[in-house]
Amino acid sequence: MEGKAKVLSRLERLRHGFLESRASRKAEHLMRQLSSLSDPGFQLHRLGLKLREMPSKEAAMILGQICRRREEGNALFEQAHLHLLDKEALLGLLGEAKVASLLEELCFLGYEDAERYLRKDPPNLAFERRQEGERRPGESLGFRISLARRTIPRILERLIYDPDEKVIRTILGNPRITEAEVLKIASSSRTPPSILATLAHHDRWIPRYKVKLALVYNSNTPLRVSLGLLPFLLRQDLLEVAQYEALPHAVREKARELAKKRSPTEVFPLGEGVR
Repeated sequence: MEGKAKVLSRLERLRHGFLESRASRKAEHLMRQLSSLSDPGFQLHRLGLKLREMPSKEAAMILGQICRRREEGNALFEQAHLHLLDKEALLGLLGEAKVASLLEELCFLGYEDAERYLRKDPPNLAFERRQEGERRPGESLGFRISLARRTIPRILERLIYDPDEKVIRTILGNPRITEAEVLKIASSSRTPPSILATLAHHDRWIPRYKVKLALVYNSNTPLRVSLGLLPFLLRQDLLEVAQYEALPHAVREKARELAKKRSPTEVFPLGEGVR
C-alpha cells in the first residue's frame, strides 16, 4: 500500500508540473495578446473576460503564473500584474460566482500571492480612528470638488489632505497636477486606503517609480497592494523596506525574500528609471 501511495504521489506531482508548464505557456500567450493593446483599460477588460471564460482551475493557474513570473522579473507580466491591483474592476468583470470558484482553486493550488488580489481588504482600524479625530473642512463637498478641478497650486496643495475621497479622486484627474503633489498624496498618513489602492493602478502615475515606492512605505496602503508592488522595486529599496519596522511584518518578509533573488547590479525595469 505504501509503495502504491508513493507512485500515486509521484504521478500527481508530475501531473501538476505538466499543468503548471501548460499554464505558463498559455499565460505567456495571453500576455503577448494583451501587450498588443495600447490602452490599459482594454488590456484589463480583455484579461478579465479571458479569465472568466476559462475553467476555474486553469484561470487560477494563469493568475498564479502572472504573480510568479513577475516576481521572477519577467517584464512581459508587468502590466498584467498591475491590472490585478484594480480589484474593483477585476471583480466586476469576473462576477461573484467566478471569484468564489477562483478563490477555492487558488487556495487548493497554494497560490497565496494570487489569492490576495481577489479577497476583500480588511478594514484599516488605525486609519479609521485617525479620521474620526480629523477636523472637517468648513466648505461644502461640492465647493471643494470644484476647487480640485482648478489649476491654482496653493489650492491643490491644501486639498491634497482633504478627508473626502471624492476630492482626492478629482485632484488625481486634474491634468495639471504634478508628480510632487501626487507623491504627497501617496505618502500621507491622511490618505484613505481606497485612494492609495486607486493610485496603484492609475495609468498616469503608477508607472512612476517614486509613486510605487511611496505607496509601499505608506502604512495605509492595503496589504495586497503593498505586496503587489514589491516585485517592481529595486534590490536596494527592497533591502531598506525589509528593515523598516513601521511596515507590516508580511511586507518586510516579502521584501527580504525578493531581495535575495535579485542581482546587486540590476537595472531599472523596462528602462523606466527613478523619475
